[in-house]
Amino acid sequence: KVKVSVDFFNIDYFRYSHDEVVNNFKTNQYDIVGISAVVSTAYAYTKYLSKLIKEVSSKTIIIVGGNLAASAEILLRKCSVDYCVIGDGELIMQNLVIALAEDTITDKKLELIKGISFISKDNSFVFTGYGDRLPADLIETPDFTILEKNGSLSHFIYETKEMHGGEEGIQKLIKPRGKNSMITLTTKGCVARCTFCHRWEKGYRVRPINQVIDHI
Repeated sequence: KVKVSVDFFNIDYFRYSHDEVVNNFKTNQYDIVGISAVVSTAYAYTKYLSKLIKEVSSKTIIIVGGNLAASAEILLRKCSVDYCVIGDGELIMQNLVIALAEDTITDKKLELIKGISFISKDNSFVFTGYGDRLPADLIETPDFTILEKNGSLSHFIYETKEMHGGEEGIQKLIKPRGKNSMITLTTKGCVARCTFCHRWEKGYRVRPINQVIDHI
């Protein structure tokens, strides 16, 4: 078994300055950094961030996941990115980390890991194919202690306020004041076909209701 310790550097929430980002990666010298990036609007920052990390921590391996990884070859060739995770990352990321922990990693070993993309030794773009979808009952509940540790819990569990629609014809929305709201994961997937987005598979999976209730 490979034992790892994980830090969550929540740039999206804290909006760290350039110097704060540099200091974090220069000080910690992480073995692996995973970047979650959404649609194309995240490309410029992902390129900037991956280059910055390599400049201050050259041995760090950078992995990008999320919908932006649909453009994996661009990320691998134009940014300082080593691997892309395609699709649900929970199991794929674990398999990739285990492989990277070995003394030697070869293209043949990487090709056995479904759901990743990389540039081979002969400079070819490689996509290993889609992995199996994570069953609904194995979709993990977020560990909120991580958010408590870095001080961003209030973004996910927060006190509600009264809100009104700003334009005539928009239905008035009122939430009870002084009550807590929480963002929770009940399904995975999407049935929409938004032009600005990318989905990995058709349809969606619904988590078992007892797991959702236990989490709440």
